[in-house]
Amino acid sequence: MKSLKQFVPVFCLGLLLSACSSQSNKPQFVIEPPSEAQIATSVKEQVSLTLNAFTPVAGQALPNNTVLTAYKARGYEPVWIKDKTIDMSIYKLVDILQDSHTHGLNPIHYHTDIIKNYLELKQPSSQQLAEMDVIATIALTSYAHDLSNGRYEPLLIDPNWQLDAPNNNWKDLLYLDSAASMVNSLPLLAPRSPQYQVLQKWLVYYQDLAAKEKDILVEAGVPLSLGDEGPRVAQLRARLVQLGDIRFSTRKVQEDRFDSRLKKALQNFQRRHHLIADGAAGSKTIEMLNVSLTTRAKQIAYNLERWRWLPSELEANRIWVDLTNYTVDMHLNGELTSMKVVIGKAERKTPVFKGLMTYMVTNPTWRVPHRIARENLLPKLQSDPNYLIKHGYKLYSSWGIGAKELDSTKIDWKNINPEKLAYRFEQEPDEGNALGQFKFMFPNKNEIYLHDTPAKHLFRERNRAFSSGCVRLEDPHEFAKQITKGSKSYNEMLNKLKNNSNSVVSLPSYIPVYLVYFTVVPNANGMPEFRNDVYQRDDLMEEAMGYVAFQANESI
Repeated sequence: MKSLKQFVPVFCLGLLLSACSSQSNKPQFVIEPPSEAQIATSVKEQVSLTLNAFTPVAGQALPNNTVLTAYKARGYEPVWIKDKTIDMSIYKLVDILQDSHTHGLNPIHYHTDIIKNYLELKQPSSQQLAEMDVIATIALTSYAHDLSNGRYEPLLIDPNWQLDAPNNNWKDLLYLDSAASMVNSLPLLAPRSPQYQVLQKWLVYYQDLAAKEKDILVEAGVPLSLGDEGPRVAQLRARLVQLGDIRFSTRKVQEDRFDSRLKKALQNFQRRHHLIADGAAGSKTIEMLNVSLTTRAKQIAYNLERWRWLPSELEANRIWVDLTNYTVDMHLNGELTSMKVVIGKAERKTPVFKGLMTYMVTNPTWRVPHRIARENLLPKLQSDPNYLIKHGYKLYSSWGIGAKELDSTKIDWKNINPEKLAYRFEQEPDEGNALGQFKFMFPNKNEIYLHDTPAKHLFRERNRAFSSGCVRLEDPHEFAKQITKGSKSYNEMLNKLKNNSNSVVSLPSYIPVYLVYFTVVPNANGMPEFRNDVYQRDDLMEEAMGYVAFQANESI
């Protein structure tokens, strides 16, 4: 696409008139431009009208009053016209907006074609100049907001996605002293995480590749492995070259022979797609290989939007529960410690949110949440009235402080309506307690926390979505040690454990906890790692972000 700077309109008044006056051998034409007062008056008249006409679409949460307030603050002087001349920064703005797809955003939301149409007018009126100025400012503001905070409201996409950290830094851009400063500040609003920046580069790679090349597909058939030969091996090699797992080399190879280099490249591909890295191209691996470049680009775009819902800068000390990787990463005191976790099963998804870990409990009593009591415990009691006694539970008449302890064997469980179940169930601390020896608390409305578990065998599984929503830790002792290291809380915790004491231990400092969900992340080598969409959240992103323009004959 040609740069807009090649379409500078004739009415760029001061520039053009000065250029004409320097060419004495040509006829001179004097065009009487609208006065600055006329333009400012027209801007004032157009602001409200144009704001209403260009209301944000597709779930964007941008208040129109932001633009109106900014124009009021500048006395309705135009942003993009100064000294009777269109500021050249508007062309750079349009170029940036047209490249918004490189961040996974849609240029159609930023009115680029409309702005270009105004810029191509030969002799615009003051009203047209005002319209152009307001629309360009709306586009600038929308893009600044979307790049900084994300375009979409996460809760409108997924009720279980409760992590949204909007900031107002993007509004400051409207009060800079020049249009050039505003435009030049736009790129600084993107998330600063290195992961975001690496993913953005891969998005551009996939977008460009999809535009230039067709997908190289591997035909279905028997598994391919070391030593095999034939056209399907050549397809496999070509696909791995296309996807970047095999770097271009001038060294001659037998394209249709499965050699050790091809096996190593395939293992790298399998690892970054969460497959068993056996170096053989079976049906699942071929299915992953044949996912289109366009689909992969979309997946990356979804995850860039998820990054924009996070704070622009993350705390140095934080706990990062990576749900799709089934791990928890402790970023504490400049060190990183990781361990496996078990997360909520598909029907009881662990929500995405941020909390603040303030204390832990040693040898905890488990108060069974209402939902688990209704859906898990009640059916077991209806089959076996002695279930509570066998598994160390106590039963109380209600959730009140003075609730009376009851004999669970004397209750007719089969005639209890699950919706009216009001008893409190508590499992006493012991080896079989569902919470094990620890629970780590960051108070939240979801009643989610990190805890120990007696079901250690689950950590041997590759996909570990087995819990009722809370997060189970592979090594809670190590976790407790890391979050209390070098403080008296650590020794206090050890003493409580020795005494089998059910006690609360306050943390020496509170730690932010992020429960996050990404289906594409950069791996240690900077390659995109495509993960299983455990909770089918990419489908919801596709529904929200898969905007396609209407054709004229499809409009209402």
